[in-house]
Amino acid sequence: MGVDTDAVKDGSTSIEIANTGEMESESNNIDSLEVILSSEDITQRMRSAAEILTTLELDLARSSEKLVNLALLVMYVEAREDDFEAFVSDEKYTPAGSDEKALEFDLLSEILDSEVKELSNFLSSLQKEILSSQGVISSFEQFDEAFKGMEEKFYDCEEYLKQCFERVTAIQLQSSSFKRILLTSARDENWKDNKEVVSFENGDLLRKNTKIKMKTVEEQRKILQMLEKSLARELDLEKKLSEFTQIEEDLNIKLQQEVYCIEEEVEATSERLFEAENAAEILSGISKDLLGRVQILQFNLNGSIQREEELRSKFQDLNELLKDKDHALQNSESIRSELLEKVTSLEQKLKDFESHLNTVNNCSVKNGELSSKILENENIVNEWKVKAYDAEQRSASAEAECKLLRESNVELNKDLCILKSSITISEERVEELERKLKDSEIKRQHAVAFVEASQEKQSMLDCTIKDMENLIESLKSKVSKAESHTESAEEKCIILSESNADLSKRIKFLMSRTEDLEASLHQAEEAKKETAKDIGVRSKFISDLVVQLALERERLHKQILSIVEDKKIAVKHSREMCENPTVTTTVNSQGNTNESLLSKNDSRNATPAEESEEQITESLATSHEMGNKLADTPTSEAKMERTDSTSKLVTVRNIDTNMLNFKIVGKNSEVCHSCRLKGHFFDDCPTKRRCPRCNNGFQKCFKVERNTPNKGKFFNCCNHKCGFWEWCDIGESSGD
Repeated sequence: MGVDTDAVKDGSTSIEIANTGEMESESNNIDSLEVILSSEDITQRMRSAAEILTTLELDLARSSEKLVNLALLVMYVEAREDDFEAFVSDEKYTPAGSDEKALEFDLLSEILDSEVKELSNFLSSLQKEILSSQGVISSFEQFDEAFKGMEEKFYDCEEYLKQCFERVTAIQLQSSSFKRILLTSARDENWKDNKEVVSFENGDLLRKNTKIKMKTVEEQRKILQMLEKSLARELDLEKKLSEFTQIEEDLNIKLQQEVYCIEEEVEATSERLFEAENAAEILSGISKDLLGRVQILQFNLNGSIQREEELRSKFQDLNELLKDKDHALQNSESIRSELLEKVTSLEQKLKDFESHLNTVNNCSVKNGELSSKILENENIVNEWKVKAYDAEQRSASAEAECKLLRESNVELNKDLCILKSSITISEERVEELERKLKDSEIKRQHAVAFVEASQEKQSMLDCTIKDMENLIESLKSKVSKAESHTESAEEKCIILSESNADLSKRIKFLMSRTEDLEASLHQAEEAKKETAKDIGVRSKFISDLVVQLALERERLHKQILSIVEDKKIAVKHSREMCENPTVTTTVNSQGNTNESLLSKNDSRNATPAEESEEQITESLATSHEMGNKLADTPTSEAKMERTDSTSKLVTVRNIDTNMLNFKIVGKNSEVCHSCRLKGHFFDDCPTKRRCPRCNNGFQKCFKVERNTPNKGKFFNCCNHKCGFWEWCDIGESSGD
């Protein structure tokens, strides 16, 4: 029962300890939540401070770049100063060259002075920002590491600012010395090469001889031209500066984007670090609770182990008692067995004695002798019975003691079972606690590893930030190289564009030339075809002319024969008139009439013959002239005439005027063939259409009245009897 009470007490104490551990863990959680809420403001402040630091570092980097550029400009101005001094000190100098060099030196010194002023103002604003941000950083004194890191960075920024101020003051001194040189040159101009000692604010003593004079209008014009050139250069420089500012703005935007990405990564990592710190704090609190519980459990285990040792000692004592009692029982059982054997031997002996008594009864003789022995034996038996009784009592007491020992052994076995069960339970609890300890240690190790990993990530982030800064610097150098490359590429592109423009012009010219050549080839082919057609038409025309000539020759021969006969008759008649004067009057009158008639007939007969002869000769002459013209003229004119002549071969036919019985249509129906306007002559025609053979204008329109397929059609004919004609679209018919 005592053991059960102890176990109950241990259980109650463990429950109380667990309740206290839960209360402590709840309080730790509340504290951790308060820490989380307070740490959000701290993280925001840290972010703002980090942003201020990054902006300061970027501004300082810009100022350093500007200082480098100013140092290069100072070197350039110093070189110009040396050139100017050497030029002025030289006796063989020209005023125009001195004016140019002085103006260039003045412009460069003014640019340097303005840039130095801007940079000094920028550095003073940076100094104000650093002073204002120091108050923000002073609130992070609670966090030693962060405060130290930021304080070191701000200290570095201040030192770098001091160095920048020193460099700016040095550049200002140099720019003031440049101004003094210009002032001395201006004063020496008034003093005319007299050496004067001029004292300035720095205490520097400078002696300069300058011979800058404005003598003539030509020099003033030269100076104005130089000023115009310098203004153009300034405009170019302003354009370049605007381009560089745009590039710088683009780079700043890229840098801001990269800084924003880095800040987001830093924020994410800081959040992760904060979560890891919170988790580490929570896990450390939980581990502390678990360690307290483990210590309590170890204390309970030590108590249980002590109790177990006490119970084991008691159990060993009881085992020893049991062993003694078992040994005593074994001894008593052995004694009892010996006594039983003795009793059995005594009973046997009693039986033997009874048998002997029987024998004694039988043997009465021997009774007397044996009676004494029997009495002695009875006494001995009685003694032995007493001893047997004592032994039975001892055995009964031993059996009772054995029963008690068995009962106590059973109780001890029960206690042992209870102890063993409690020991197993305690061992299970110990194992569970050990497992929990192992789990807590594993969690603690994980937390430590997570913290180490977060620290490593922080270090990696710092390394990445440094790498990004190096990368930004490399990108800046690459951008400068790319700008130089782009400038060279732009120049090359300009050269290539100019060459491409020239090549495109040449290609266009060659294309137009090829198109003209193709057109001329096409025209030549068409001209060949048209000349072939013209040759065929003209061959037909020549064959027709040959036939006409043969017919005309026969007709003329017949006409000549008839005229000869008429002349013979007239001769005869004249002879008769001469021979017969009486018939002269009548004859004369008749003759006159006859002569008049003959003259009329002759005129009538002569006109068509003469006209036909003239037409034939003119047609042959024109054909011969056309052939000569075609042979003499160059190819282009021949081609144009061929095209003009052959373009109308479809509607042109050469017909003998004698074969067509035509009549002149009145003046109202006269037509210009080119404009197709009725009642217009060649002089009134706006296009001035001419005959391609004789180069005379078309003036009249004729109608076919013969019984031919073309009866009733109109045609234009050249008025100068060249034999060329064309169909005319007037009246009821249309041209073929």
